Amino acid sequence: MRILQISSARSIGGGERHVAGLSNELTIRGHDIFAALVPGSPMRGELSGLASQNIAEFPLRNALDISSAIKIGKFARDNRIELINAHFAKDYPVVAAAARLARIPFVITRHVLFPMNRMHGFFLRNVKYVIAPSNAVANALRLQGVFPPEKIVTIRYGLEIGKFPERARHPHANLSVGSVGNLDPVKGFDVLIRAAEIVSKQIPDVKFKIVGQDRSRDGRNENELRNLTAELNLSNTVEFVGWSDNVSDMLAGFDVFVSASRSESFGFVIAEAMLSGVPVIATETEGAREIISDPALGLLVPVNSPEALAKAVLELLHDRRKREELMRRGREHVKASFSLQRTVDETEALYQRAIQAA
Repeated sequence: MRILQISSARSIGGGERHVAGLSNELTIRGHDIFAALVPGSPMRGELSGLASQNIAEFPLRNALDISSAIKIGKFARDNRIELINAHFAKDYPVVAAAARLARIPFVITRHVLFPMNRMHGFFLRNVKYVIAPSNAVANALRLQGVFPPEKIVTIRYGLEIGKFPERARHPHANLSVGSVGNLDPVKGFDVLIRAAEIVSKQIPDVKFKIVGQDRSRDGRNENELRNLTAELNLSNTVEFVGWSDNVSDMLAGFDVFVSASRSESFGFVIAEAMLSGVPVIATETEGAREIISDPALGLLVPVNSPEALAKAVLELLHDRRKREELMRRGREHVKASFSLQRTVDETEALYQRAIQAA
């Protein structure tokens, strides 16, 4: 198959790692995979399996970028593309127009839980399938009624198991609690910082590490989090590490991983932490509940509750045996349920159905 992936992403998160892993693995399987990115996209470095000539850049300014639609349509025709897969909401109408110009089918992947509007339904009336990375997203899409239910298909994210080898864990000088994600308010890092204040009163030498970057134009998100840290006198307890290109190594250094998100469509990094052999505490978002489907796999706490989060962190920091049990069960669960091979198998079959039905 000749597939064009389109993403206007300007930073790397779980959805972008999914697109990269999927594209690289499909290339290994012998398919011709192409990518349309914005200039300077960090995605280029993630698409290591694609030939350089298969990656093209387009402005993809907004949902009404007709110029990009025309150029992508021509790129698709010139490269004999059989199917387009779009991954960002603002790219969906552009891709719909490009696919129509190229006279080929298209699918979209809806990576988030935020509602779509009826205008999307109008622009995307010819979409073959809408891929949801979790049952939570699929259920939300059905409730919104924008697409016929038969077009909505759940294909869960998958992880490259080999990138997260099982490692011997060595005791750290200080217990370390870590979290990874873009510094957006939805990720709940303010809740984590307030929980850190409670935990540090009982375990003064505990360290909290926040790995991530601020995607806001003026850096206000990080500034607000740093100000909160200073206000609570936690400058020696909470460390802002910045972004890391090697998530697996970073995760391996944590004694406990925390996701304090207010909303999570899947929780890619939650699964990565479990696969890295790190015990996980997560807020009860839709995505987290889908991964931590049993109390033996991790701890779930209410959203927006620093007190509940701190209680769970203290429970695990005080109980090494429980940490080790969660580590073992969590890793086994992710290996069995969320492998990249399974994701690619299901996506490959869906692409083939879409092309054959065109």
